[in-house]
Amino acid sequence: MASAKSPDRWKARLLEGGSAALTYALVRAEVSFPAEVAPIRLQGSVAGVGAGVVSPLGCRPSWTTAMELSAEYLREKLQRDLEAEHVEVEDTTLNRCACSFRVLVVSAKFEGKPLLQRHRLVNACLAEELPHIHAFEQKTLTPEQWARERQK
Repeated sequence: MASAKSPDRWKARLLEGGSAALTYALVRAEVSFPAEVAPIRLQGSVAGVGAGVVSPLGCRPSWTTAMELSAEYLREKLQRDLEAEHVEVEDTTLNRCACSFRVLVVSAKFEGKPLLQRHRLVNACLAEELPHIHAFEQKTLTPEQWARERQK
């Protein structure tokens, strides 16, 4: 193991299995050059660091997944796959780091389906993306329900 005064102390701590929050804080505090981060990116599963990790700031570290999520990406996918006539997607994360979303989906595919089945359709559409999202709120309406809601 590296000595306490060694500049590689944080790397040794990472390899020993330190907590994900501590590891993230150490990497952010002690890395002065982006090139130094590359070895840690390759060791993302060490110490519990992975797609489910959330940093102290409420966002997943940017290197946890190759998937780049955005409100626009989710909107397009929902609109295309659910043949939606209206989709709204809002990134509700405080600093807009794309890990928390609120969606409204209006689709004829929801006709005659209870709320749980509608939500399952949305979840199935975003099956690849949901593991990378920290919080997801959805509202699903039929075109008729959407028309009534807009009249209020």
